[in-house]
Amino acid sequence: MITEESFLDFKCPYCGDPVAFPKESAGFAQACPNCTESLIVPDDGSDVGGEIPLPITTSRLIIRRFAAHDWKDLLELMSDEEFFRYQDSVPLDEDGVLHWLESDAHVKLTTPDQTLYLGIETREGGKLIGYMGVNFPDSHRLQVTFSIGLNRQFQRQGFAHEAVVALLTFCFEGLRLHRVAGWCDSRNTAACRLLEKAGLRREGEFLRSRWSHGEWSSSIWYAILGEDYRKADSNPPQ
Repeated sequence: MITEESFLDFKCPYCGDPVAFPKESAGFAQACPNCTESLIVPDDGSDVGGEIPLPITTSRLIIRRFAAHDWKDLLELMSDEEFFRYQDSVPLDEDGVLHWLESDAHVKLTTPDQTLYLGIETREGGKLIGYMGVNFPDSHRLQVTFSIGLNRQFQRQGFAHEAVVALLTFCFEGLRLHRVAGWCDSRNTAACRLLEKAGLRREGEFLRSRWSHGEWSSSIWYAILGEDYRKADSNPPQ
């Protein structure tokens, strides 16, 4: 039996309208039914919901939503054919990048069946050097899959690891998710090392499961549970 006591009543932090969600949603990301913005359902009795904790700031990076002025840096990245060696997508020209930015501006974290992209910007110089994509694979919004792409000029400098660690903090501490997963091409040994170094567990390999660039390619999936993240965070390497 559903009663009024089964719901949390509060105001959306964006539009200010009253909303109500089941108590089991407390602390998790949901979409406001009025303005569709993503919000955090309060778990502390607050009268106002929480905003999605973006941007994310690290020692060297700012991880944020794309902006219109990012197109030049994105074009530099997305027009590099070598960048797509282990990816299923293809290079983009200027029109493709502009269309991507325009489409992404309408995507929210909780938009069904859509990937939210976050730009990776250097704090020193303010250059966009890559991006991460986050997608909820189910309606419960308790787990996400993610991807990362980095300008080849900024690889092997620790930026990718810094960004992935920040994303895990965002997912597990900011959104209180249950599970975070990602995959890479089996031939991309650098990507495999990146995910393993960030604490993700290798869960399995799908042999010749993707038709990519004219050949069958294998994918390796990695994941980490919230409980594993918290355990590792409380017992850091000496």
